[in-house]
Amino acid sequence: MNYLEMLARLGVGSAHPGGFTATLEQLSQFPIPEGSKILDAGCGTGRTACYLAKQGHDVTGIDLLPAMVAKARRRACEEQVEVRFVQGDICALPFESGVFDVVLAESVTVFADAPRALAEYRRVLKPGGVLYDREIMAMGRMEPQDCRVICEFYGISGLMTPDQWVTLLSGAGFMGANVWKPSVFPENLWEDQIRHPDLMQHVDEDAWTDRRIWEISFRYDDIMQKYRHLIGYGVAIGTNGQKDAKS
Repeated sequence: MNYLEMLARLGVGSAHPGGFTATLEQLSQFPIPEGSKILDAGCGTGRTACYLAKQGHDVTGIDLLPAMVAKARRRACEEQVEVRFVQGDICALPFESGVFDVVLAESVTVFADAPRALAEYRRVLKPGGVLYDREIMAMGRMEPQDCRVICEFYGISGLMTPDQWVTLLSGAGFMGANVWKPSVFPENLWEDQIRHPDLMQHVDEDAWTDRRIWEISFRYDDIMQKYRHLIGYGVAIGTNGQKDAKS
């Protein structure tokens, strides 16, 4: 079992950096016009996607893990919202080019081949469409051994600084690339769950008796405490400025 599989077993709705508090803050800072067609890339159990649907948006969610998609569909049914959930790879999105107004990603691109994923985000965006990609980031210089420990835990190939994310988005053809509000992780990660409890979180029946879940959870706590000053997060933002998204 890896980190993402643990999240799926626990049905975590806002495992991304900053939690649901950060999602709401971002949506307040960058309001999405009502009725927008949104792709939630790496939607997990669908908490953000269902929230956006309630705001009047046309939302599609995609996730690589079938367990995540199943729980996202269950959430949408219980919340009585219309969201299309698809199982698939963000590096090979099963959608036509130029169909979304917004691509929203919350801690998913770093788990994939980032250049390929960004190319796909841009391909499916309409001209003038916007990418909002919240990711874990390196906050300054990091020793190779520290980076290795963090990357091995998460199962990612590397950590980029905010400046490196800007360079990557620009290289993928996004206009006006920037990183909004780069921040270190808060000392008390549990505060988000108190402020915004997930009432639709569905935990697998045998999850709490699975030793592997406890081991990964304790390891996560250790890494957050030890490396909190080295890692943080921010929202990489870019606009699809091409005239013809299908070219």
